[in-house]
Amino acid sequence: MILAFIRRGVVWQAAALTLACAVAACSGTGGSGPAPYLPRGAAGAGISQRELAPAPLPSAVEFINGIDIGASPHGIISGSGYMWFAESGVSKIGRISPNGVVKEFAGLTSAPNNIALGSDGRFWFTESLDSIGRMTTTGKVKEFSVGNEAYGPWDITAGGDGNLWFTYRSPSTINAIGRITTTGSVTLFTAGLSPGDVAVHDMTKGPDGNVWFTEEFGNRIGRITPSGVITEFSNGISMNAGLVDITTGPDGNLWFTENSLNQIGRITTSGVVTEFAAGITPNSSLGSITSANQFVWFTEFGTSHIGRISMAGHVVEYPVPAAVPDDIAAGAPNNALWITDVNGNGIVRFEP
Repeated sequence: MILAFIRRGVVWQAAALTLACAVAACSGTGGSGPAPYLPRGAAGAGISQRELAPAPLPSAVEFINGIDIGASPHGIISGSGYMWFAESGVSKIGRISPNGVVKEFAGLTSAPNNIALGSDGRFWFTESLDSIGRMTTTGKVKEFSVGNEAYGPWDITAGGDGNLWFTYRSPSTINAIGRITTTGSVTLFTAGLSPGDVAVHDMTKGPDGNVWFTEEFGNRIGRITPSGVITEFSNGISMNAGLVDITTGPDGNLWFTENSLNQIGRITTSGVVTEFAAGITPNSSLGSITSANQFVWFTEFGTSHIGRISMAGHVVEYPVPAAVPDDIAAGAPNNALWITDVNGNGIVRFEP
């Protein structure tokens, strides 16, 4: 067996070895032969035959058919048995089935950036021309103005209160956290944010019912309650970390990427921060992050890898050849990882 990456009908044998030897020989208990494939960062010595033998090999397939040239897929989310993604380059929303069949939906007036599934069962997305879009599963689009500037909403997530929450940067407001109801009523919150351009970036619903967000320039993690009370946390975060994305982990903590320092951060709901750097390739340019299969997963768009970190902080990296992995989310089949390839204009399905 080999670890195969397939794109445009071509198979890459990426950092894999043929498993031609018996399990006993591979594990070093006798005989000779090549070692079984282990992704970078996986433990080799001391792994038992029982642990090695049943371990399935990961696979990745990239789908490009049905995606408009220049689509530049970005944000991606699971919903209604499909994966849905924003096509920033052509102002469309894409939908891909578990086996890779793509359908695109038009009707947007500006470029979508990130996307979330709302409590109303519809898909909500940020748009470049200061608006929030809403789309049904059949492609009916409605847009809501957030302001009157050419730049504003960026990330979006469903909150525990049934509303959608988004990060907002603009020349006049500078930074705000926005809330939009499922009927389109918008409120912006600024009290509690540090002054200046802290660059509110990505956000997620926390396990405590609040929404948590990153401040890329402010070097802080923020928390906003359903009533709009903002608290910022900076203790334990390295200077100039370049915070980007954030997700809730299976351990009930928040995990985030530190792009500038190639680290993964973890913050408890009480604000205690731990950072992890071991096992991450230098200059990986960490981007998006998600939780799946009892691990936290993140993209490394600088080295065409995705990383997996355990709750104890152990990192394993997997190559995704010929791709520049951007956003990442879990979905069917079997909680696979789906990754937008912004440069390759495709969607990658990675099955660990």
